[in-house]
Amino acid sequence: MRTIFLNQHLMKAIAGILLACSVNAAYAETPFSGEWQYVEHLGASQKPYSTFDLRLTERADGEIHGFYCFITQNGNRIDCDPEGKAINITGRIAPDGKSAVVQFYSFFGAKGGVAELATTDNILTWRVTKNPSGDFFYGPFKVELKKAPDDKYRGERQVVIDKAYLYGQPSISPTTKTYVVKGDYVKLIRVSDDFKFWQVQYLSNNGGVIERWIDCNAIASCP
Repeated sequence: MRTIFLNQHLMKAIAGILLACSVNAAYAETPFSGEWQYVEHLGASQKPYSTFDLRLTERADGEIHGFYCFITQNGNRIDCDPEGKAINITGRIAPDGKSAVVQFYSFFGAKGGVAELATTDNILTWRVTKNPSGDFFYGPFKVELKKAPDDKYRGERQVVIDKAYLYGQPSISPTTKTYVVKGDYVKLIRVSDDFKFWQVQYLSNNGGVIERWIDCNAIASCP
């Protein structure tokens, strides 16, 4: 009985190792898949000047597709699909598995753009080699994006400014005293009609759930 007991534990250990290897292999085989984020600040400003959110899916046959959301000029230029569903990036992974060439179009209407992608660890480089034409395109032209947090924070966004106030309505109120700080996570519920605020949920220190509105720039999530 003792021998069987040990073998069972050995089998479980082997199964665990194989499972871990298969999970790691899956991630290794799809280095482009996931959400990638870039945030640009100008000078000492806490408000992002530009944000670039890139979401990609890599298939087993090497095809890659996805979409981006680019906000620049302090939110005055928003190159996104409001529904977050349109695919504006398609291409193929190179044989090395670490680079790709993709075609893309701008949601402003410019078409026929080409970009090169390269990934190392949790960094993705986006470099435009051919600007889309026929209408407006504001970039970005070359940026390095960081991999977004794993599934633990799916549906949530991290605060990117030192102090972000939470409002009762989708507008700035000077009377509010509730805020979150840089590094905190908030769960996105819905965006305001003018796309400038997100209704979010936040877990307070005493375990209670707070539901308020936050400036989209504070979480780098202006649609």
